[in-house]
Amino acid sequence: MALQAGNAAVLKLTDNGDSERTLSAYVTKLDLNFKGHTLADVTSMGDSGKTYASDELEDGTFSVEFMYDDGSNTVFDTLYDATVGLRTATSAKAFEIGPQGSSNGDPKFSGSCFLEDVSMPVAVGDMIRVTASFKVSGAVTVGSYTS
Repeated sequence: MALQAGNAAVLKLTDNGDSERTLSAYVTKLDLNFKGHTLADVTSMGDSGKTYASDELEDGTFSVEFMYDDGSNTVFDTLYDATVGLRTATSAKAFEIGPQGSSNGDPKFSGSCFLEDVSMPVAVGDMIRVTASFKVSGAVTVGSYTS
């Protein structure tokens, strides 16, 4: 596989009103942490080394750094809006991430998530950025885009 620049990523989030929003144009950084199975320590007395067993449950998080935009159907509405913002969601909402873009054959990660944390530091002379952390609910589906 060829090395890839990180300038074509795709991020789609479903808001609390169940509308899918493509926010790729506002993303400056994606940090994916899709873990395999969590390991439980099952070491017992007399073992000569640590022993682990898989709990067979996936665990995943991802965080996104956005450029702030308070226009309609953008980052602000998707995260903060009182009606459709993810901060008010009581059920997991769909996400789709394409690290290389969405061309035929590019990898795609999808699943459901909750907005776990969102921060918006504001500094004089700097771009306003929003960082949001998401907790995956259930397993991540790994696939690829098709034409």
